[in-house]
Amino acid sequence: MKSIFKYTLLLYCLWFWNNNLVGQVEFQTSVNEGFGIRISGITELWKANIITEKRITGPGVDIAATYGISEKIGLYGNFQHIFGAKLSPVEVDFLIYTNRVSHQNLKAGLRYVGGSTSSKIRYTVEAGILRPVSVVQLFQDQFDNFIDMRLKGIGFSLGAGLAYFASPFLSLDLTAGYGMGKYRSSEYLGITYKESLQWSQLQITLGAHYHFAGR
Repeated sequence: MKSIFKYTLLLYCLWFWNNNLVGQVEFQTSVNEGFGIRISGITELWKANIITEKRITGPGVDIAATYGISEKIGLYGNFQHIFGAKLSPVEVDFLIYTNRVSHQNLKAGLRYVGGSTSSKIRYTVEAGILRPVSVVQLFQDQFDNFIDMRLKGIGFSLGAGLAYFASPFLSLDLTAGYGMGKYRSSEYLGITYKESLQWSQLQITLGAHYHFAGR
């Protein structure tokens, strides 16, 4: 009887230890809570009324700060710099033509991270506001020189993607995003003008995401 009791107790201890170990492994597979930093490369397709007749492709970088309120819900803030891309010449004023464009975007919003913490692959959905500043280089044919026009506006952005956790503190994030809005002002030759120019963007970002709480 005592032997049976000893074996039963031993089996129970082994079962408890195994479940506890599995639980720890599951918890540590992927972590979204707490602060994180992500650095990504971007490919963007951009278009704006009057400025361009078709979507323009440009590469860029994205630096994001994230904060997971829980394992599912989080906040994000991004700074993006899209390098200069060549434009097909469009006459925007008398003998003034578009030449190149670059962008600096600020984004902030909510982020949902789906899937289990025991999984290495989780899906993400995000939505927020976007503040673009676009610098359009213009060519003055009459004077044979270049001038810059700065466009500022507001809009919204949506995104969805996948996060692969190589470890609890490091994930590889792939996100497809869409943004749209209006430029509300333009500035060139020292004068600011009111505008109402529709713009839109499609983006693919791929980057490394460091999760401090995963350590």
